[in-house]
Amino acid sequence: MSAATVIADAPQAPDLSDAAIAAGLARHLRDALGCAVQVEALRRFTGGMSWITAAFTLRAMGHALNGRRFIVKVGSPAGLMAPYSALPQARVLQALADSGVPVPALRWHSDDPAILAAPFLVTDCVAGEELNPFTRDYGIADASVLAPLGGELAQVLARLHRFDWQAAGIDTLQGEDAAQSPGIAQVQFWQARVRRWSRRPQPLMAHASHWLQARAPQVARPVVVHGDYRVGNFLSVGPRITAMLDWEMTHLGDPHEDLAWVMLPDMRLAGLIDHEAFIAQYEAAGGLRVDRQALAYWQVFSLYKMVAINLGGESGFLSGGQDLRLVCLAHNNPSFLLRLAQAMEEAA
Repeated sequence: MSAATVIADAPQAPDLSDAAIAAGLARHLRDALGCAVQVEALRRFTGGMSWITAAFTLRAMGHALNGRRFIVKVGSPAGLMAPYSALPQARVLQALADSGVPVPALRWHSDDPAILAAPFLVTDCVAGEELNPFTRDYGIADASVLAPLGGELAQVLARLHRFDWQAAGIDTLQGEDAAQSPGIAQVQFWQARVRRWSRRPQPLMAHASHWLQARAPQVARPVVVHGDYRVGNFLSVGPRITAMLDWEMTHLGDPHEDLAWVMLPDMRLAGLIDHEAFIAQYEAAGGLRVDRQALAYWQVFSLYKMVAINLGGESGFLSGGQDLRLVCLAHNNPSFLLRLAQAMEEAA
């Protein structure tokens, strides 16, 4: 088979340029709203490495939404965690709308590739700014809001974990098996991605997978897990959180998973609130009583998951990705592997 044949047979990447996204949205929203629509001033954000995220202004003369600003998220097949579905995020955003957990209002969503050539969802544009955990001052001018935001982050997580998802009509988010331990389910989910992304044998990850599956704790009451609950994934105005963002990894599982993830040193929660104070405020706000042994287990899992994500970044770059942040992910893995080995030893 010639090189020309290989290139000709390769699947063509969908057009997800700003112009293509705007045109596809305009067609879809024209049908949804029943009036002439224009999508204007579409501006793509550069922060994420997974879903494409952009803001746009809707022009729909005579409609109540005319002139409103919205956010569109598109699950590109070239994204770090592809392939994607908008359905888990859509289910959670709809269910949490009046729960006390601040989330953007969901407007439209679909997995139909005929609309934007990729899964997408559109939400209201929420006022607020993101903290940047990768800068010393979190990218904000008023450091006095950091401590109150740390407490608010604990309280919002408690509200999420006590949310009655069954009463809200959720039966599954990621095809969960009620008979399977959430720990085993999550390890197997990430184990499959390690196998897909690895360019070389990963003996420590294989050992960690066995270690985690052998020690997975039982969960008396599964909760809605955010999956990427951390500094940098919420909007705030002053000391108040206005929206929790980036629900793409949401699933039903163990509340300790979110707690362990947000308390990874790399997430820089400690710059807002001491970890013990975070746990105390979480419990005081109605979160489940924290089991320290379960928390230690999920801290090991968090490092396993971080290594897996970094392997995805390495694979993406070696496959032709142009985002240099993917190289940074790969560069970080030796230190994460060392920490993973140490965490298993300490938790054993």
